[in-house]
Amino acid sequence: MSRFLIFYLVFYGGAHAYVYLKLWYGLPLSRRSRLLLPLPLALLFIAPLLARTLDQRGFDLAATATSTAGYWWMGLIFLFVSASLPLDLVNLLLVIVKTLSRNLRLRSVPPGLAVAIPALYAVSVAAYGYHEARNIRTETVTLITPKIPARVGRVRLVQISDVHAGQIIRDERIREILRVVAAAGPDILVSTGDLVDGRQKHFAGLEPLFRELRAPLGKYAVTGNHEYYVGLDKALKFSRDAGFTVLMDDNAAIGDYLTIAGLADPGMLRQRPTEPETEKRLLAAGGSGRFVLLLKHRPDIVPGSAGRFDLQLSGHVHKGQIFPFNVITWLEYPIKTGLSVLGNGSRIYVSRGTGVWGPPIRFLAPPEVTVIDLVAPGHAPS
Repeated sequence: MSRFLIFYLVFYGGAHAYVYLKLWYGLPLSRRSRLLLPLPLALLFIAPLLARTLDQRGFDLAATATSTAGYWWMGLIFLFVSASLPLDLVNLLLVIVKTLSRNLRLRSVPPGLAVAIPALYAVSVAAYGYHEARNIRTETVTLITPKIPARVGRVRLVQISDVHAGQIIRDERIREILRVVAAAGPDILVSTGDLVDGRQKHFAGLEPLFRELRAPLGKYAVTGNHEYYVGLDKALKFSRDAGFTVLMDDNAAIGDYLTIAGLADPGMLRQRPTEPETEKRLLAAGGSGRFVLLLKHRPDIVPGSAGRFDLQLSGHVHKGQIFPFNVITWLEYPIKTGLSVLGNGSRIYVSRGTGVWGPPIRFLAPPEVTVIDLVAPGHAPS
């Protein structure tokens, strides 16, 4: 949480200061307008925090309106800055070149245009990104493995991740997600964290929608960081009432051929320094000759774990959710979304996520439901 607050205050606050300076120099504003401009920017900056306070005090309508405005603005300002910074760097480069070579006649991007182009980009991409966020893709992976017996033939895993059911992702959206899941015909449904978000009253009542979904071999979930933000007890109760078996540093056996190992997320303060040892203990208990499926919210690989599991399913990064934020998530978790081979018989699949966090926008990172078929050799994939 402290890292989040530092990021929010320093980087998000810095983005607002940057936008203020861009508008100051780029638009023909009056002196009064320039003096008043910080007020709406400050209100939009604190809107997500203000919405939480209003929500806690029971002002539901005001909290929803403030939250919606704040998160839409968050998406817009990120898109504006990501388009504006390259233009400013080009202008800076042109200034340097003109200073060094006075004979060159180079024209920089005019200040007004340097505001208009990023603004048009931000609005256009946000409109498209809202559409992209509502269109769930089904990603299908087939893994042929001798650890699935011929008598079984195929086991279909369906993964959802980072649903963030709550104030933004509500009944209609949950029904659409579960419609896609049901159409895939899962044998096993897994949720790799951040199933819920916000306060309990925002996701209470959604449990029956998940409970109605059938998965003959079971539904399993692990915690993500947002389960801790919600309140672990409340989040666990929701998941269990929704029909999931929550694996908190625990294993579940499916027949004599499959082990599901579920690692609890370290939470807000990363208060579990023994996490690598916990993971190794879980994997060691997986059983010889069985297919070991590791469910873990964050896509990090513990040194020495490769070779101890067959497939790790993770989420958390959303593929950045809004390009080019994926560059920042890659710096912390340098593994691509989708399927990667780790060596020693281990693979990892990192989901782009099924819902959204914050702005209801996705850009070049569409939401997904992942279908993974574990197929016995000689069995025709279907």
